[in-house]
Amino acid sequence: MTKAIKKRVVKKAVLKEEAVKNVFISIGDVLREKKKIFTFAVVALIAIIIFFIAFLLYQDSQKKKAHALEQEAYKYYYALDIKTPLSHEERLKKALELYTQALKIKSTPLAQFYLGNCYYQLGDYASAIKAYTAFLDKYHREKILTPLVFQQLAASYSRAGKPDEALKALEKLGQFNKGIFKDTALIKKARLYEAIGKSDEAKKKYKELITNFPESIWAPEARAKIED
Repeated sequence: MTKAIKKRVVKKAVLKEEAVKNVFISIGDVLREKKKIFTFAVVALIAIIIFFIAFLLYQDSQKKKAHALEQEAYKYYYALDIKTPLSHEERLKKALELYTQALKIKSTPLAQFYLGNCYYQLGDYASAIKAYTAFLDKYHREKILTPLVFQQLAASYSRAGKPDEALKALEKLGQFNKGIFKDTALIKKARLYEAIGKSDEAKKKYKELITNFPESIWAPEARAKIED
């Protein structure tokens, strides 16, 4: 009986040893698999970081390039520090070319505004309207340039023979930023009505301006028009 018991103990010991080995093998497999996943995750993270840094550097270089083009266009637009003598039209065309290039790289409110101005000065009112409309679609919250864009848009519509559209643009100017440009909108509406032969409508706007904005810089002009 003693010998039989010894044989069973040995067999159980062997089985336990095999089980322990299997457990360690399984643990090793799991650890190796996790190591692979961890390594892949680290490599992926490093790749993302490198891509992000490269993207930021690219964006910065593009921004600088666009800014340089804008600066050069500005010089041509205002005839500042230009070495080669150019006619007014040639300067505007060069400025237009540079602003177009700058906008293709990076769009900015100032470049979009001056793009419209270039077209307007060159007499291409249809393109000016498109440029100013694009500005308002994208930068309508821009408080400094937007009032100027509305005025230029109205002028472009007027030159293009679309007074009704011009009046709509001036109406939006009067509503912009809680109506702080209402007096400017009124004087421009009055001038437009005069230009298209609607003197009665013009006088109404002049009177409205004097009544609501007696201290406006446009009030003296309005009073003079009514007295005439």
